[in-house]
Amino acid sequence: MNDSEKNADEILPQADALFQSLFDLAPDAIIVLNNTGLILQANARAEKIFGYIKKELIGKPVDILIPERFRKSHDEHVKNYVQNPRKRFMGEELGLYGLRKDGTEFPVDIALSYVSTKDGIIISSIVRDITQHKQMEEAIRVSEEKFRRIFENAAEGIFQISTDWRILAANPACVNLLGYASSEELIAGVPDVRKLYAEPGRRLHLLRMIKEKGLVSDFEAVVSRKDGSKIWVSINAHALRDTNDNIIGLEGMVIDITRRKRAQKNFQMLIDGTPDAIIAIERNSNILLINSKTEKLFGYNRLELLGRPYDILIPMRYRKKHVEYCMSYFENPSTKIMALHLSSVAKCKDGSEFPVEINMSPVETDEGIIAVIDIRDISEKKE
Repeated sequence: MNDSEKNADEILPQADALFQSLFDLAPDAIIVLNNTGLILQANARAEKIFGYIKKELIGKPVDILIPERFRKSHDEHVKNYVQNPRKRFMGEELGLYGLRKDGTEFPVDIALSYVSTKDGIIISSIVRDITQHKQMEEAIRVSEEKFRRIFENAAEGIFQISTDWRILAANPACVNLLGYASSEELIAGVPDVRKLYAEPGRRLHLLRMIKEKGLVSDFEAVVSRKDGSKIWVSINAHALRDTNDNIIGLEGMVIDITRRKRAQKNFQMLIDGTPDAIIAIERNSNILLINSKTEKLFGYNRLELLGRPYDILIPMRYRKKHVEYCMSYFENPSTKIMALHLSSVAKCKDGSEFPVEINMSPVETDEGIIAVIDIRDISEKKE
């Protein structure tokens, strides 16, 4: 025996051992068949996912790994494959299932290849258990279906727009709010969302806030409907960004607040005609609206007070007690008559103080309870 033959005798067993090791360490099941569909070889992964030991597989028809309802078609498939063999990659055939020894089924993906021999072809099948993948697909499907139901049935308008201000999506509530018959009609009829805004200044303010903060909350504006009528809307929206943090669009929600704005306007007209200062505050004590008498009595203009804490009108020494009182008031709101507050003192913008009588009444709104405060200057009475 020459040296080359000795080397071959030493190397071939090592190569076989290496192949068998790689064969068994493969992450997918590998099953080798002859041209009649009998199993010639199976790796460790095949034993694990199908629940058989190797000697239970070798020499058995591959049909034992296939659910009963698929066996007839599978036999035809094997015959066709033997006559016209080709490589088949993962993902080319969907809806495949494997059958475990215990009778349970599981979804699989299968790749096929072959080797020609003098006795016919040998088929190598790589079988991947895709149970987790299917579960993820189902979870995604359920999530998408849930989002779709929310999108379609939400009482609030939901929208998505692109950076060039085209409407990408709008739910039925949004379509109805703007007076269109369908999302398709809305998208076709409004090629530029910015043209919906009746006040260009508000539109520009919205764009500036989105660029600076990436979102807007309770942004109010007047928009035009399909028939040309104008409505007040409140918008909550945020910027959509790509992986490089570039803004690629905007999505959010919009509601019609026309009735609320009309009620506010009517209420404003009503309270502006009263001789007392009138202030409406929300639960956190921020000022929602005031009348003209409030501006005159306290020396502030309207913009200086709206959105500010009500205690700006109270001397510092009384503020802590006032905060506690307001918290307790909203827990059990009721009308408080002036006689209960005859010792109250208010503070003007210039720092001067004056005695007041106060009447508080709760008003229920769509956003919750607000407190309407009637403040009367009783300086002359004190004198």
